[in-house]
Amino acid sequence: MIISVLPFDLKPGKISEFGDVFVQNQILEKAIEVEGCRQLMITQSLETSDQMFIVGIWDDEVAYQRWMDHPERGEGADELLALVQGGFDPANPAQLWSVLRNLDKSDKLSDCQ
Repeated sequence: MIISVLPFDLKPGKISEFGDVFVQNQILEKAIEVEGCRQLMITQSLETSDQMFIVGIWDDEVAYQRWMDHPERGEGADELLALVQGGFDPANPAQLWSVLRNLDKSDKLSDCQ
């Protein structure tokens, strides 16, 4: 299992518009349909209000690559670019993190590799 973390540093006051782009383009709804995608979240930093992260839980790197190769990935990119500050490139992949162990209330501690 892996976790993808895609950071966005937004221009001040653009949080609502950021969420609207995801809703209007159904970005999460399309990504969750990719084989091997388990969960997706739009998160906001509690410390820096204009910093957002898209976090995904995937079966493995192959599953995440399916999303990277998906023909609808990138929809809404121009709208997102207008909301972010700094050097965001929508073609770049997220940071990937390997889950070594996982504990879920519905089951016992499990190895994920």
